[in-house]
Amino acid sequence: MKGNLSYVLCFALLFIAIRGSVKESLEGRNSKYALDRLVYYFAVFITFLIMMLSLDKLYIGILKISSNYLNIVNINSNIVKIVGLTLVFLLGQFIIYKILLVLSSPLIKAYSLFLSKGKGRIIIFSTIFGFIKGLIIILILFIGVSAFNNTVGINNNINIFTNIKGYNTVQQLMATNRPVISNEEYKEYSQSGANIIIYYNGVTLEDGIKSTDKIDKKAVDLVKNIKTDREIAKRLYAWIGSNVEYDFDKANRALSNDNLSNSGAIEAFNTKRGICFDYACLYVAMARKAGLKVRIITGQGFDGKNYGPHAWNEVYIEEEGKWINVDPTFYFAGDYFDNKDFDKDHIKESVAGEW
Repeated sequence: MKGNLSYVLCFALLFIAIRGSVKESLEGRNSKYALDRLVYYFAVFITFLIMMLSLDKLYIGILKISSNYLNIVNINSNIVKIVGLTLVFLLGQFIIYKILLVLSSPLIKAYSLFLSKGKGRIIIFSTIFGFIKGLIIILILFIGVSAFNNTVGINNNINIFTNIKGYNTVQQLMATNRPVISNEEYKEYSQSGANIIIYYNGVTLEDGIKSTDKIDKKAVDLVKNIKTDREIAKRLYAWIGSNVEYDFDKANRALSNDNLSNSGAIEAFNTKRGICFDYACLYVAMARKAGLKVRIITGQGFDGKNYGPHAWNEVYIEEEGKWINVDPTFYFAGDYFDNKDFDKDHIKESVAGEW
């Protein structure tokens, strides 16, 4: 039913766009209106696409202006973000529209002369322009839904278009090309003196990585007689990945914003079940006991169909002098220990913590 609804909605948008183009063109007795509207929506599409692919950079720019010039105290409020991004969009769209009008003016004049006579020509070309305009509107809708799913609606995704290949291509394109900005860049513009506590699935990060004597003992036993950091890191990755079962019910509750409290390393170790945050926390707890430097990374992971919120680890290999990627949650999906293709389905957004 949901799949049919997505196609019905897309065809309805195409029909409305074509009907509007033909109607307005016939009333004006030429196709100039239809072509002008096509240019307008193309400008909207280009502006929207550029903004979505540079969302974090734009956000940083808004924070800088708010902090340095407007002296806004609560610069992290959603109102500031929405107003700032709206102003950027309107300005960008206006500029791009004017540029496109200048570039397309010879074409518009040529079509106006060519189509000044003949109702049939007007209908045919207005239909073509309306169809293209409809496709652009659908792409704008896809980008908007994808942007919502990856930002304010990250826990309440709109999944109506997931059966459409074009939407999934847009979703993957945006996620793959989204710029990465570290938390340190945001901290510079955070309200001075603010005491911000971030909760992950109902617990703080420090609570999530807490260990027990049993966890510590298991970590020590696992890496006994292993000499290199790489082998230690890989042994922990393999044990956690093969002994903790993914909890799909908990994942659904987390995405639905249900209240969760039993999260983190201790919960994952005791129940042998968890979601990505639990895997990552348990890896931190065991890696620390084994003497490794370790991080929790937050970002987006690709599950084969869509990108969604995800957490994994980076561990420092002393003898090689570098950080490597480790994702124990994806253990059964393939080799996710320092895999050269790791970034193909992982999009790093921030370092949640380092120990």
